[in-house]
Amino acid sequence: MFNLLIRRGVAFLIDAFVLVIIFFGNFGFIMSAFSVSADNPLQINGLFAMVALQLLYVWIYFVYVPVKMPGQTLGKRLLKIKELRADGKELTLKQYFQRDFMMKFLLSSLTRGFIVLFNGILITYQCIRKQELCTLHDMVVKTKVVHVK
Repeated sequence: MFNLLIRRGVAFLIDAFVLVIIFFGNFGFIMSAFSVSADNPLQINGLFAMVALQLLYVWIYFVYVPVKMPGQTLGKRLLKIKELRADGKELTLKQYFQRDFMMKFLLSSLTRGFIVLFNGILITYQCIRKQELCTLHDMVVKTKVVHVK
């Protein structure tokens, strides 16, 4: 259990780092594309474009990539873990969308990251109790994260 807890935590940090790089790249692209400067502040269309692109990047990274690399993002692949349904089968596109885009990204954004802290406390408690590690999004969408060889 402790091994899986560490793997999930490190995979989360790798995925968060990838998203930070993507978001800063997107921010730089939007700032230059819309010629933002002190004389020309970012207009609403630039903000809309930035948010839309970031949502697209998150969808690609957390929904499309795991469909193509079954159950894995870059962080999960490096740490040899993957997402599966509770019955051990591969997730569908809809389940990836629900689990990773809606429950993880949007819920985390809406709660200002509180849900990340809650999930960290929850799986640490489960590890101490020697229970199967199951975060809130795993419970709602009925998925699990397993170690692969």
